Amino acid sequence: MKAAVIHEFGAEDVLKYEDVARPEPGAGDVVIKVAACGINRYDLYLRMGAVFSDITFPHVLGADIAGTISAVSDDVANWQVGDKVIAAPGYPVNPADWDIKPENQAPSFEVTGTHTWGGNAEYVRMPSRFVYKDDTGLPAQEVAAMPLVLMTAVHAVETLGEVRSGMKILVQAGASGSGNACIQVARALGAEVVTTVGSTEKVETAIQAGATRVINYNECNFADEVLDWTAGQGVDVVIDNVGASVLEENLRSLRLGGIFVNFGLVGGYKAQLNIRDLFFRQHQLRGSFMGSLDEFQRGLNLLRDGKVKAMIDKTFPLNEAAQAHRYIESRAVRGKVVLIP
Repeated sequence: MKAAVIHEFGAEDVLKYEDVARPEPGAGDVVIKVAACGINRYDLYLRMGAVFSDITFPHVLGADIAGTISAVSDDVANWQVGDKVIAAPGYPVNPADWDIKPENQAPSFEVTGTHTWGGNAEYVRMPSRFVYKDDTGLPAQEVAAMPLVLMTAVHAVETLGEVRSGMKILVQAGASGSGNACIQVARALGAEVVTTVGSTEKVETAIQAGATRVINYNECNFADEVLDWTAGQGVDVVIDNVGASVLEENLRSLRLGGIFVNFGLVGGYKAQLNIRDLFFRQHQLRGSFMGSLDEFQRGLNLLRDGKVKAMIDKTFPLNEAAQAHRYIESRAVRGKVVLIP
């Protein structure tokens, strides 16, 4: 089969389109014929060696997999060849951890395609218990745009952010894949959303996701705008997928007793925290990584019911995986980028 393979860490050009052995199902496994695979910024970090240094080469990236079952292990009874499926974008890779709940707190939980091979290929092998029925009725590229950001958004917004109807929240980077999903989940829960973008071209993308107010952070101070929007009170929740560079202004945007949730590092991972403000303003700081399988299923239900929608910027053929990574790194992306084998 064909796959986009890396043999070393590095820039986009380390992605090579080449022949590799087609996987066969082991005990408890299925093999999925990949119809589409979304790209996340996490894939770029893996490719560069910025996340783990112990990946075995050659390696195939890709967490967001939509396709059909092409082969089933003899001990798997709940799947049949031809079933349309969605792979979990993260799961505990050690079977000894499979009964730990929530799954994202299991020691071996990781993003699909981190140490195991992912979906940047024509076929991928997955443990059958981490495969879900695709009953969305949507094209494969739309389904593949959603798994990781959807699981992340439900966990960050609903579970950790405790967002509910009537709240006002700030979501950073509303035109990004994760920001876009967070806006949509928050709107589905009945909240109003203010969000940030880096250019006028991205404003419409954020509005389409459901943002009430969109701030171009290159034209003004976003915290000043948030405080203006909330009559000086600050938002109930900040959902941050950026990191250190916006921490101070994120906390300034937050109301007394508000909740701050972070799951992004693109803006750096080291920042100074004013502890005096933290305890006087009673802020709650929460770190978020992916989510549980129950949260993933809740996200899929929202997708199936049309309460969240995939917003795809571009699709690339699998043999142009390097170009797709390069496009994401340009920061011109509005929505998600998807590879098609």
